[in-house]
Amino acid sequence: MALHLRTGETSLALDRPDGALTADGASLDARIARLGATGDAETVVLVVDGRPRVATVERDGGVTRVWVGGTPVEVETRTDADLLLERCGLDAGDAAADREVHAPMPGLVLRVLVEPGQDVEEGQGVVVLEAMKMENELTAPAAGTVAAVHVAAGDAVAKNELLIEVDV
Repeated sequence: MALHLRTGETSLALDRPDGALTADGASLDARIARLGATGDAETVVLVVDGRPRVATVERDGGVTRVWVGGTPVEVETRTDADLLLERCGLDAGDAAADREVHAPMPGLVLRVLVEPGQDVEEGQGVVVLEAMKMENELTAPAAGTVAAVHVAAGDAVAKNELLIEVDV
């Protein structure tokens, strides 16, 4: 599985099993060796065409910065799976599971705790569902705004039925 890097108009692919490195599809005479790591930063030596360069790689959430010679460069990193989702018109961060609340089991809606247009935080209760004589508070999968409420108190719901949609 390759790791794909993009900065500006340049694309690099690092194939981990054999260490092969390509730039915009062309093979490079290059090697990468790890020198050490501290916290979220890793120091590597990159040898391209026999010329070594020391670089520091910092990861801050979804952003990767590579410092070479004191100059930071922001790099977009993606895996083969990320590229496949992109080619299929999907985005891993835009999956329905990231923005929908479904009934985990058949039950009866006791209370709806939100309304459309309301801001919610990740983990905030949105629906109370009674199932198997127990009350279960279902929570928002992500912070955002309630886009739609598909149930009301007293509704019987089936397993996996869509209850709430959240715009993230």
